[in-house]
Amino acid sequence: MTNYEDLTEEERDMAEAMIIKANERNVLVNQNLFAVAKARCKLGLDITVCPCHKHDIDRGCISAKCYREIQETGRCSCNCFEK
Repeated sequence: MTNYEDLTEEERDMAEAMIIKANERNVLVNQNLFAVAKARCKLGLDITVCPCHKHDIDRGCISAKCYREIQETGRCSCNCFEK
């Protein structure tokens, strides 16, 4: 399991940006957020691109599509944001 302490500065910045997005939409984050932040940086993806669905332009951290998914299923498909 990836922890905050295991992240590079770039990965920490990404994780913090994801937490800010979660707070803006009033959703929770879980431990998987750090692994997703790490993957985003490794793949060179910004916060507007979902690393699990990078070809779906309507998906990104807490996009309308992902937010709807969180509300309907309790979590996003990347399993880092939840109700």
